Amino acid sequence: MSRLIKIAWLSMTLILIGLAACGGATPTTDPSLAYTQIWKTVEVAQSQTALASSPTPSLTETPAISPTPEASNTPLLTSTPLTAGPTNTPFSISTTKPLVTQSTACDNANFVSDVNFPDGSEVVAGAPFVKTWSFKNLGPCTWTTKYHIVYSYVSDTGKNGVFTAPSPAAFPAKVLPGDSVELSVTLKAPSKAGTYQVWFVLQNENGYNIPLVNESMYEFWVLFVVK
Repeated sequence: MSRLIKIAWLSMTLILIGLAACGGATPTTDPSLAYTQIWKTVEVAQSQTALASSPTPSLTETPAISPTPEASNTPLLTSTPLTAGPTNTPFSISTTKPLVTQSTACDNANFVSDVNFPDGSEVVAGAPFVKTWSFKNLGPCTWTTKYHIVYSYVSDTGKNGVFTAPSPAAFPAKVLPGDSVELSVTLKAPSKAGTYQVWFVLQNENGYNIPLVNESMYEFWVLFVVK
């Protein structure tokens, strides 16, 4: 029992003794009221004692809210660089058959026909003549006067008869996509008898060969016989 409760009981005992000592005198204070006050004092003392003896709950720390990790951006897949294709090399004049070269994407042609001197035509030895072909521009680029017919090489059965390579011949006018044009080159027949086949290509202003779509090649020719 705590000290406070002991004091309360002692006070109550003393009051009761005092009341008894008064004998038959009429008490000025109602004993029941005094008893009630004493019990209230005891109850308050008990409550305080209980509160004092009970352990004070420790404050619990509220766990800190952990920040939500930000979504990391997944790096984009990098494209593997494509292997570079063959480099376009302008065609060079040679007496041996050269490698076929690429053309720019916008230049495409169809071989239409031999306008004159069809294959096997006879020509006079040492005499000049003009060979003409017809071509169609398949586009999408317009052909200009900076485009040329260019000599490629010669093959012959004339046992190496002398053949003079002609100079490049410019296109005579602009040729729009879908239009056809006749292109000519001046040749000189060798002085030695035999069959000769002379090969040519069409080249754009940058010196790249124009493919002949319907022939699946770049080259066309004139085949003639020297008598």
